[in-house]
Amino acid sequence: MEPATGRAPSMSDQIPHEAARLVDAAADGGMTLRVTGSVAVHLRCERYRSLMPALGRRSFYDIDFWARDKDHRKLEEFFGAQGYVLDLEARGLREWGIKRQIFAHPESGVKIDVFLDKLVMAHTIEFAGRLGTTGPCISLADLVLSKLQIHEITSNDLIDLTVLFSEHEICEQGPGGGADELIDLARIRALLCDDWGFWYTATSNLSRLAETTQAAPLPEDVRQRVLDRTAQLQGDLTEAPKSRRWRLRAKVGARRQWYETVEEVGR
Repeated sequence: MEPATGRAPSMSDQIPHEAARLVDAAADGGMTLRVTGSVAVHLRCERYRSLMPALGRRSFYDIDFWARDKDHRKLEEFFGAQGYVLDLEARGLREWGIKRQIFAHPESGVKIDVFLDKLVMAHTIEFAGRLGTTGPCISLADLVLSKLQIHEITSNDLIDLTVLFSEHEICEQGPGGGADELIDLARIRALLCDDWGFWYTATSNLSRLAETTQAAPLPEDVRQRVLDRTAQLQGDLTEAPKSRRWRLRAKVGARRQWYETVEEVGR
């Protein structure tokens, strides 16, 4: 179906549909894929996703997934059957202990990045056992964490956080989780209050989010909602009890590098 403008759908328009299709097709083959990144923000924020292009976010050109490492061989076969080709530079990643697969479609140009069991970037998010969500995407808390872990956060990532906080409340759901439309504060707190480096990057990014939200061309009610939720999360992360590991690393602070340097692989 064409967009309401009447123009033909672009590749970018089709990427969210392709992401959801691949999740369903993988499930038919007994594999679990979950969409992350900006495409997940689009899929999870039906009410406010129009803010993404309105605020200047770049168009989609790839799809990021989280998956289970135990399925890595089946996933290679699956994406091959779907017309995607494994990136030659990424073929040997496992020899270096990197659990990640990269594919590209030779005709559409769509790129696929699959992280297996953990996201290892500026900071690490382990997600094994957390892919049993309802719908095609990772949980909202993990989606927020995947943005907050970025050391050199971009305007695109800040826009994604703006849209997430425009649409979804932050609420402590407890060990069993809760409503899929809430950002689970307990999940975010558990990771960040045990890892000073991740906490420092995340709270710095929340400060930047507050700054950009003040200047962004947003409706006033949306602006205030984003500011309130940003302040709520930052306040909780400041006041919440910290682990001994966090406290020991905090004594060193930013005198020692607190994040991993990220190198682009096969992109």
